Amino acid sequence: MSNPLTFRWLALVSCLLGGWSVATQGADEAPDPLAVSIYEDIYADYRQFVRGRDVASIDYYGGSGARRDVIEVVLLQQALQLGGFKDSLELRDEQNYLRTLRQIADGDLISSGALVWYSDVLNLPDLFHITQPVIDEGEFIVGFYTSPTNQKALAAKSLEDLRQLRAVSSIQWYADVATLKHMGINHLYFTTDWIHMVRMVSAGRADFTLAPFQPSAGMKVVLDGMELIPIEGIKVAIQGTRHWPVSRRHPRGEEYYDALQKGITLMKERGLIHKAYEESGFFHREVDSWRLINPPAAPAAVAPSLSTSAATP
Repeated sequence: MSNPLTFRWLALVSCLLGGWSVATQGADEAPDPLAVSIYEDIYADYRQFVRGRDVASIDYYGGSGARRDVIEVVLLQQALQLGGFKDSLELRDEQNYLRTLRQIADGDLISSGALVWYSDVLNLPDLFHITQPVIDEGEFIVGFYTSPTNQKALAAKSLEDLRQLRAVSSIQWYADVATLKHMGINHLYFTTDWIHMVRMVSAGRADFTLAPFQPSAGMKVVLDGMELIPIEGIKVAIQGTRHWPVSRRHPRGEEYYDALQKGITLMKERGLIHKAYEESGFFHREVDSWRLINPPAAPAAVAPSLSTSAATP
């Protein structure tokens, strides 16, 4: 059987590089100058969270609609403004992760609203500027989410217990899959998207999936009438760092990237990124005392230094 991680990487490279000449714009065509991708479900919550406010004025990151994906779109705009990039952005609905990366690579989008894993773009420095990490190694802490009726999964307390269970993920979620494999999870199923993962766990065809702890009561995931809850007392750190990718082909990509780098630095110095993730529930205080299943054996890896002129790892 072929390695799903290898297959996924080949699919990514093929999507980005295949048919390049067809995707190249003509001399008289200009890309949408400031289009940024956002997924439809995120955009609905984003509008609910922002409620018509000036994004630059937002200084509390909790409340209705707040979650990690939403807050990252807010942080993106705030970092750009702090870095001196004052133009407004058009948030363009996108449905597919690989398609989004392809459109950024082509210059149709200037960047994504969502962060991406460094491992997804590190081998494509000619296509993307890659910002400094917004989420550092070891900070992306998630739970093992299962059905409230799955007593075997709910009883899991150790890595050995988890290895007896069936996990489900997406072949496009390289970092999640790599983490599960590193943990020695052998019963691993793949499906296409998040809603199918929730359905499989809810129906008992898989025992758990990885998901960020939710800001809702009981940290529950609620989707289309289905409900998942975290296995109490244990958590895991997804391996890797997360960054914003910026198009090298977009005519304003370098200007945008330089401003974004500057803004991220300023936000980190002021503690705003940590504050935003904590207030939105991504850095969840309720799980601070929970056991980390994969504690690092050595100090957390430092992401490679990425200059403003190159994204070479």
